[in-house]
Amino acid sequence: MSVQWSENAMAGSAAAGGRQSWKSVKQLLLQYSHVVALVILISAAAVASPYFFEVRNIMNLLRGAAPMGVVAIGMTIVILSRGIDLSVGSILGVAAMVTGIMAPLSPALAIPAALAAGTVLGAVNGVLITKARLQPFIATLAMLIFARGLVYIVTDGANIVVRNPPEWFLFIGSGYVGPVPVPVIIAALVWAAAAYALGSLRFGRHVYAVGANEDAARLYGIAVDWMKIKIYAISGLLAAVAGIILVSRLTVAEPNAGQLIELDAISAALIGGTTFDGGIGGVHGTILGILILAILGNILNLLGISPFVQMLLQGVIIVVAVIMSDIRSRVKK
Repeated sequence: MSVQWSENAMAGSAAAGGRQSWKSVKQLLLQYSHVVALVILISAAAVASPYFFEVRNIMNLLRGAAPMGVVAIGMTIVILSRGIDLSVGSILGVAAMVTGIMAPLSPALAIPAALAAGTVLGAVNGVLITKARLQPFIATLAMLIFARGLVYIVTDGANIVVRNPPEWFLFIGSGYVGPVPVPVIIAALVWAAAAYALGSLRFGRHVYAVGANEDAARLYGIAVDWMKIKIYAISGLLAAVAGIILVSRLTVAEPNAGQLIELDAISAALIGGTTFDGGIGGVHGTILGILILAILGNILNLLGISPFVQMLLQGVIIVVAVIMSDIRSRVKK
C-alpha cells in the first residue's frame, strides 16, 4: 500500500512539475513574444528576398524607420506616464514647415527654431492636460487638428522646397558615417539617452511612478503636473527631430509630413510591451516594435501588397498587441 501511495505521489509530483514547467514556458513566450515575432519576420523576409541581408538593404530599411523610431520613443515615455499623444504627426509637420521656411534664410537657425516649435507645442499639450484638466486624448487630438491646420494655412497646402542647402544640413538626413546612415545614428543616440534617463535618472523613476499611481506619486512628493508638462514637451521635441531629419533627407517640407505617424508610434510601443495601464514597458521593447513594423512593411512591399491593405493590417496589429499585453498582465498575476 505504501509503495502504491509513493508511486502515485511521485506521478502527481511529476505531473505538477510538468504543468509548472509548461506555465514557465508560456510566460517566457508571452514575455518575449515580440522577439519571437521579430525572428519570424526576419526569416520570412530572407525567404521573400535573397537581398534582404545585404548591408545596403538593411541600412536603407533602418534609415527609413529612424524618424518613426525617434517619434515612437517619445510616445513610449508618454504612454509610460499613462498618457497618449495623438499630435506628434502634426507637430512633426510644424517642425518640418519651420525648417523648410527658415533653411534658405539661415540653416543654422532653422534647426533650433524647429526644435523650439516642437517643444512648445508639446508643452502646450501638457498644460492643457494638467491645468485645463483635459483628458490626454482630447488635448492632443485638439493639438493634432490645430497644428495641422496651422501648417496648411502657412503653406497654403503646397510643398516648401529647400533650395541649395549647405552640405552639413543634407548630412543630417542623407549622410553616412561609414556604412551607417546618420538618421540611424541619431535614432540610436535618442534611444540610448531615453533608456539611460528612464533606467538611471530620477526623471525615469518619476515617469514610472506617475504612470503606476498618480495619487501615490503626489504623496511621494513628485510634482506630477510639472512632470507631465516635461513629458509632453519631450514628445514634441522628438517629433521635431524627426521632422528635421525628413526635410534634410528630402529637401522638401511637405504639408502632410508626419500624417498618421502617431499610429506607427503607438503600435511600436504596444508591440514592444508598453501598456496603456502606465508604468509598464520601456524603450528597448519599442525599438523591437519599430523593427517589426519596418520589416513587415518591407515584406508587404516585396509582395506587392497595397498600402491601403497595409493600413488594415496595422489596425489588426494594434488589436493583437493590446490583447497580448492584457494576457501578459493576467499571466504575471
